[in-house]
Amino acid sequence: MLKLFETERLEALVVDERAARQLLCYEKENREHFAQFSPLRDDRYYTLGNVQKLCEKQASLYKQERKLPLVFVRKGHSAIVATASLSDITYGTLQSATLGYSTAQKWQRQGIGSEAVKATIDYAFDTLNLHRLEATIMTKNYPSLGFAESLGFVCEGIAREYLFLHGKWEDYCRMALLGGREV
Repeated sequence: MLKLFETERLEALVVDERAARQLLCYEKENREHFAQFSPLRDDRYYTLGNVQKLCEKQASLYKQERKLPLVFVRKGHSAIVATASLSDITYGTLQSATLGYSTAQKWQRQGIGSEAVKATIDYAFDTLNLHRLEATIMTKNYPSLGFAESLGFVCEGIAREYLFLHGKWEDYCRMALLGGREV
């Protein structure tokens, strides 16, 4: 994996085919924790072959400059503690991307997720020269909504019945953060 940047405690690595084993461990360890806000995933999702395919796709989108798929590890360690991604990266007159993130359950409330996501946001605005980041968060995911607001994201509206999860349609808050930087 390519080390893209580092923070005080973390290294940001771009997902590629070599990330599959680490990412599979991360997903398995946090399966129950992530379940309430993720699509229903059966055991086939949690296989090395499937995760390898996902990593290959992520790497391909990165090479096309359409996605920035990152995993974060603590310096000197190899286990993934958080993820962040910029997807649907668009240049030209839009200069935007969609931000996604997760933090391993055992590392939550320790500043790891904040450090990873803040660094990803800085990279988006300062290095990629994006103007706008969007995040779409389930309206009942109060911790994630609060976290996004603490980063400066503003809810621009509710996307009613946005995703079908666990047998019902869920509403999502469409949030945005503007970079305020000149291109």
